[in-house]
Amino acid sequence: MTRVRALLGAAATAWIAVASVAALHARGAAPAAQGALPDGEGRAVVEKLCSACHGLDYLSPSRRTVRNWLETIDLMKSFGAEATDEQWRTITDYIVGTLAYLHVNKGAADEFARLLRIDDKAAEAVVAYREKQGGFKTLDDLKKAPGVDAARVDAVKDRLMFE
Repeated sequence: MTRVRALLGAAATAWIAVASVAALHARGAAPAAQGALPDGEGRAVVEKLCSACHGLDYLSPSRRTVRNWLETIDLMKSFGAEATDEQWRTITDYIVGTLAYLHVNKGAADEFARLLRIDDKAAEAVVAYREKQGGFKTLDDLKKAPGVDAARVDAVKDRLMFE
């Protein structure tokens, strides 16, 4: 039953992503050009491997969370997308590092670890601190969490959601 739920969740995530791209095209929005992906380590790998199956516009039009992206990447693997383990790590690191959003008051420790580029122990400390403080209301609240690099928070501030 858990596997069925996971598959249904992944299918729903993929459908939402595809529907988002279709809606942009229906409104006449121009698809993202190949150079429209943010700079970052791994961009060339993402452009090469991901564009083999779909347009790069699939990557940028939505506010997918870290969890949504991880599910989407797993779904692409299950659909038969081919890459080496190292390439999958590069793709995942690039996408999470440059495109993923994080609900700071709902996110799991592994999501903080990936987006803020901190180790698992520090990420668990961030979640524990969040629970103790009753949530994060501002960037400054998050910057006070143990193990958090304020410069990294500033670098991803536009992708942090406090609702």
